[in-house]
Amino acid sequence: MGLSSAMEIGKRGLIIYQVATEVTGENIANVNTEGYSRQRVILETSPPTTHNGFPLGTGVKISTVERYYDSLLQQQLVTANSASGYDTLCSEVLQQIEPSFNELTNDGIGSAITNYFQAWEDLSTNASGTTERQVLLSQAQVLVESFNSVSTTLTDTIKAQDSSLTALTADINNKLTNIATLNAQIKQTELVSGNANEMRDQRDLLVKQLAEQMGIKYTENADGTTDVYVQDSTPATYYLVQGNQAGSLTVGGTSPARTVTIDSVSGATKTVDSTLYTAQDGGTLWATLQLRDVIIPDYIDQLDDLASTIITDVNTQHQAGFDINGDPGADFFSGTSAATFSVSITDPNNIAAAGSSAAAPGGNGNALLIADLQSGFSISYNTLVSQIGLDVDQAETVVEQDEAYLKQLNTLRDSKSGVSLDEELTNLVMYQRSYQASAKLITTVTEMMDTLLAMV
Repeated sequence: MGLSSAMEIGKRGLIIYQVATEVTGENIANVNTEGYSRQRVILETSPPTTHNGFPLGTGVKISTVERYYDSLLQQQLVTANSASGYDTLCSEVLQQIEPSFNELTNDGIGSAITNYFQAWEDLSTNASGTTERQVLLSQAQVLVESFNSVSTTLTDTIKAQDSSLTALTADINNKLTNIATLNAQIKQTELVSGNANEMRDQRDLLVKQLAEQMGIKYTENADGTTDVYVQDSTPATYYLVQGNQAGSLTVGGTSPARTVTIDSVSGATKTVDSTLYTAQDGGTLWATLQLRDVIIPDYIDQLDDLASTIITDVNTQHQAGFDINGDPGADFFSGTSAATFSVSITDPNNIAAAGSSAAAPGGNGNALLIADLQSGFSISYNTLVSQIGLDVDQAETVVEQDEAYLKQLNTLRDSKSGVSLDEELTNLVMYQRSYQASAKLITTVTEMMDTLLAMV
């Protein structure tokens, strides 16, 4: 090996350790960057040469710049994000409607039911009393307004979920486009032996964020691209991203029951429904549709059933009695649901408190019978309140479990792919010393060449 070969080894060393220092600096600079995976320079010896029959090394070269990446852990994070997105939204919405059923206050439906039937009890002690009759009508109005208010809250929540679909699908479509764009950039960069590690990190982060919004599956291809898709129960596959092409989601129909349709890369379409998602695996999108179409409507149905039962039972019993004028009782309430619940009687004298016309005006037999209806209604309402309370508690518990699981997965990712400042600073010193050694080799070879030239 001549002095020129030694000079070449030193030059390579300078270049290699400069690159290694740059990679280390990039790691340090991105210590707080979400989704960033630390990188390292993989070094290997350059191909040796033969001199006088003996193999001699030619220095060092960069094999690759590797990122610390665990594909299995990425898949687990994607799946966990879908469940977390679903559970978190359900919990947030349930907590928003829970105050409407909060019986710790004195203005809820439960209190209104109690006060209304207590007013019948009070009327029975003075069946001809004008004040008692006015109080009864007032409590009846409070009762119907309580039902109306809760029904409005639940209906507005359904409308809010439907309205949120526009912004949610727009954000999903933006992510799909960005993933397809990064696919194209990664493929092009790696075709010319470039380093696309940071673009891969950006794409992986987008895939995780997308999974939180809608349940997805994905595959990593040999050319560096990632395909994103969903599958129904058939199973049929609908590609949302394939190479550099992106599909989209569209919202159609009439509010508050609009549909979300997947327009796949191939042109095939699929409505987002129970054949696509079955539980937590649908992310925020599926939670929004379930809250709008199943969970909250179920509460409304139970509330409507209770309102309808009160209307029917009170009206039936009221019609069996007689008012202060001895006339048969008319309908006390009108409507068929919590939303249409209203008071039909406006004249206190038309309240049928008496059990028979002969007992008017001081009879109280019918008032006592109506007052006795309270227990069944209170039990039904308390059952609904208990169910909502349990649903809220369960949702909060599941969210806590999701957060703990995600924290564990992110901790594992940080230990594998996260940047350790202590380690990077150690590497920085090591590469600096190696760079200085390579520079010293060049200086030494230069001095040797100078000496040789002086001898000549």
